[in-house]
Amino acid sequence: MSVLALEHVGKRYRRGHRELVALREVSLELESGEVVCVTGARGSGRTTLLRIAAGTELPDSGRVRFAGVAIGDLTPELRRQVVFCNTRFLPAHGRDAGEHVMTPLLALRVPRDEAGLLAHRALERVGAADLAFTRPADWIPSEALRIALARAIVRGPRLLVLDEPTNGVDAVERDSLLALIQRLAHESGVATLITAGETTSVTGADRVLRLSDGELLGRVAPAAADVVELRRPASERSP
Repeated sequence: MSVLALEHVGKRYRRGHRELVALREVSLELESGEVVCVTGARGSGRTTLLRIAAGTELPDSGRVRFAGVAIGDLTPELRRQVVFCNTRFLPAHGRDAGEHVMTPLLALRVPRDEAGLLAHRALERVGAADLAFTRPADWIPSEALRIALARAIVRGPRLLVLDEPTNGVDAVERDSLLALIQRLAHESGVATLITAGETTSVTGADRVLRLSDGELLGRVAPAAADVVELRRPASERSP
């Protein structure tokens, strides 16, 4: 069973007397530990696709399922397993990186000492442990992304969604950050859906799809594993 499944999803917007088609009959499946990147021009519907996948926006048609459950029927526990990663850090959520990474755990009433330990481990996993006591104003874009990733993975999600994660990041650092996203997905088994501009590097993606005129192009379902028929031991074969 796929972690995420979109079935014939459509989405339209009204702009005065005009109707804009953002998504047209989009189907997509993501498996545990898989990184899928959706590319396309600005305004192609990439962000709309991510919002629908994360359940923050509803489609006009079609179905969205997370772990086999319709997105509108998710329990609070299941909904917490879907994380939309972003690099916004509100002052009310903390003064430094460690406090910002702790925030999702404190919201779940995890004891502060335990939350602090888990936050430190998450920062270590993304290579940002040395930034634990630094403030958002001091971070460059690549550091902000690492800390946002730590905040996203700290509670062990099953689906991670990122909208143009390397936007604004120095070109020299983009591939290493995309490789980090792939490593986190493969090590923890979190299904990861990201977007990128048409000219942006897509290093680290297991599949790359393209949105054009509201249609999703490419291999929208993971390849099925080859089935190899096992030969029975000679002692068990018919004479």
